[in-house]
Amino acid sequence: MSWRPARLDDMPLAGVWALAAASAVALTPLLRAWSGLLPPCPLHVLTSLPCPTCGATRAALRLADGQAIEALAINPLATIGLGMGVVGGLLSPAWVALSGPIPIVTPRRAARIAVIAVLALNWVYLVIRRV
Repeated sequence: MSWRPARLDDMPLAGVWALAAASAVALTPLLRAWSGLLPPCPLHVLTSLPCPTCGATRAALRLADGQAIEALAINPLATIGLGMGVVGGLLSPAWVALSGPIPIVTPRRAARIAVIAVLALNWVYLVIRRV
């Protein structure tokens, strides 16, 4: 992976990311009401096994309540992803304005294997934990 300084033409994407993150924060009070409208996980209902994203809604609810440790215990990967998405989004316009370094991702076999391994480990954790 290599890096390049952020440019002004990166600002529209940073703005969209910031808007999405700010919307997520602003809509947090509605999360609890909306979560009750979601259907149960079909894989979990059919097989009693959690899917790789099982617990993400409960983790988001814990994060919304400021209970980061509890959220990590429910679904670590979803919690880290949600946290990075919101924090990164809120900081992205300033990062671009300051020409902070941006990664240039070139997909490599080792990176793909690492991503698959992290997803698999998270799923094993969910299965063991009976999320």
